Amino acid sequence: MPNASYRVYGMTQSYFTRKLTGYLDYKGIPWVLRRSGGMDPGLMAAGFPGGIPAVYTPESELMWDTTSMIHHLEHRFPEPSIFPADSTSRFLDYIIEDFSDEWLYRPAVGTRWSFDENAAVAGYELGRDLTLQTPLSCDQAHMMVGAHVRSTLPSLGVTAENIQLWVDDVLRPWQRALGRHLEVQPFLFGARPSLADFALFGGNVAHFINDPLCRRWTDEDAPAVVRHTHRLLEPEEKAVGEWSSDDAPTTLIGVLTEIGRHYLPWVSRACVDGEADLIFSDGSRVTIRSTDFLRNARAALLARYRALRTNKLDAALQRAGILSFFADYIDLAGAIPDDRNPPRPELNRGFAPSE
Repeated sequence: MPNASYRVYGMTQSYFTRKLTGYLDYKGIPWVLRRSGGMDPGLMAAGFPGGIPAVYTPESELMWDTTSMIHHLEHRFPEPSIFPADSTSRFLDYIIEDFSDEWLYRPAVGTRWSFDENAAVAGYELGRDLTLQTPLSCDQAHMMVGAHVRSTLPSLGVTAENIQLWVDDVLRPWQRALGRHLEVQPFLFGARPSLADFALFGGNVAHFINDPLCRRWTDEDAPAVVRHTHRLLEPEEKAVGEWSSDDAPTTLIGVLTEIGRHYLPWVSRACVDGEADLIFSDGSRVTIRSTDFLRNARAALLARYRALRTNKLDAALQRAGILSFFADYIDLAGAIPDDRNPPRPELNRGFAPSE
């Protein structure tokens, strides 16, 4: 019954909407989709700052921000938990989720709107769904959202000139590393999905496994990533297994090492200096500015590192070559958010409606 369901305002082609709805499906939490590009007048009047999805609880309380909402829902629906019990695995899970939310989103949007085949399929689907809210034709909505999102790409560090470098240097190496790990076990930390599994699922099911060109690359590079996406796409017959007894297998260290190639050097500097360069393999570079939201997210991640830090965790980070990006910045740690109540953070991603 709708009044007993969570009402999710978002889009099926949306990176973050699918992150949340994948979690809701897995947990068996009733929900209904209300197709929205994030500018619904009712949501805005209620204080929503934009950046889908937004959610009304069955008690008609509005909340937003996928990471915060999932933490809140874990308080309400604690079993089966998506947080690894081991402190090392739990922090590594947060690193991968942060990488997915703040870095992989960039080539996701870039590949959708910089390659004609992707824009013709996924962009058209997006425009079609937006016509539920607008008096536009499907072609008009497709053109409108495409023009808007393309205008925002430079702020993400993505341009028509460097999108292929994002694909070759960032996206495809990442999927290969992730695929090698998922060949060993069904989810990141064993036989049950974690927070980061849902973060990666959102990007994959909405973009990298959905958009035609990206799907071909993933089929070629990392078929295990496709299978991981399918496991969470239809989880009704899931068998909740155990967390892995090895909290830092070699293949997972490879995943973390990939995060340290471009993202961690950039975010560590950008959150201090306000901006930093991403340097591609051909020597070209692009300057990307940080945002208030990103700085807050980084401070929260460092706070989690401070709370979960052990010698074993530091040893795993050292194996991956990324310890300094946390240990050297611990003075910048903020507070761990309290999400027991439906979260409505002041800052939310200023991403385009097509997210």
